[in-house]
Amino acid sequence: MKTILRGVVLKEYLTFKTFVAKVIGLTCALGSGMPLGKEGPFVHIASLCAALLSKFMSLFGGIYENESRNIEMLAAACAVGVGCCFAAPIGGVLFSIEVTSTFFAVRNYWRGFFAATFSAFIFRVLAVWNKDEETITALFKTRFRLDFPFDLQELPAFAVIGIASGFGGALFVYLNRLIVQFIRKQKTINKFLMKKRLLYPALVTLIISTMTFPPGFGQFMAGKLTQKESLVTLLDNRTWAKQGIAEEFDYLGNSQAWLHPQVNVFVTLVIFIVMKFWMSALATTIPVPCGAFMPVFVIGT
Repeated sequence: MKTILRGVVLKEYLTFKTFVAKVIGLTCALGSGMPLGKEGPFVHIASLCAALLSKFMSLFGGIYENESRNIEMLAAACAVGVGCCFAAPIGGVLFSIEVTSTFFAVRNYWRGFFAATFSAFIFRVLAVWNKDEETITALFKTRFRLDFPFDLQELPAFAVIGIASGFGGALFVYLNRLIVQFIRKQKTINKFLMKKRLLYPALVTLIISTMTFPPGFGQFMAGKLTQKESLVTLLDNRTWAKQGIAEEFDYLGNSQAWLHPQVNVFVTLVIFIVMKFWMSALATTIPVPCGAFMPVFVIGT
């Protein structure tokens, strides 16, 4: 989308055929349980909806004929994609400003914010309609104390975590690039994979599924939890251990997946971080609609 918003025409990128393939591919990718995200595909799907609406509906015909208006509508669609993904309309607008556009007109602020707010509202209403939630609530709820959220002595620790996370993010990008470059340099393997396009995704899926199989090695890294369940348990304000002793506390609900009778909970967390790190870097190289933000978000949490 950044390329299109900068004036480059990409054929077949905003067509109905691409829309159908993107929706089906993303649904299958997320349903597979692979460490993949949905942010990038959601932005693409929202842009596809905007382009198709402006093209096929007579009400938006003038917008489609005007290239400047069309780009503005696509920028608002990028805000919608992120806004409905995290139920965060302000974050969606900031994404459309900082990431996708080199020039952002001031008149597009309210358009992107209105569209992103409505998309986030519908996204949370669907959760109530599907009876996943009783009412409209935050996507990832926390239970931190409002009267005393943190101690001033914890600020240096927060700074260290931020620095370490920054280096970890750079290492993730570097590892992902190494995997892609390694595959491209192996000409024999590359030609074989070009002929057998389904072989590489199937092989990566088999490796990751085997490593995260709950009765197997997955029991040491909460393998039976989905990405959302893992994130909810990690954001839960419940004390897991005190002075390195984890056996004194009761693990309720999905938190039981982090408890293993043979290893400490901190060992489980370390194994989870290391395994998710390289598996996410590997999974994002397969040619399927996917994003990388949610796996990295889970690792950082």
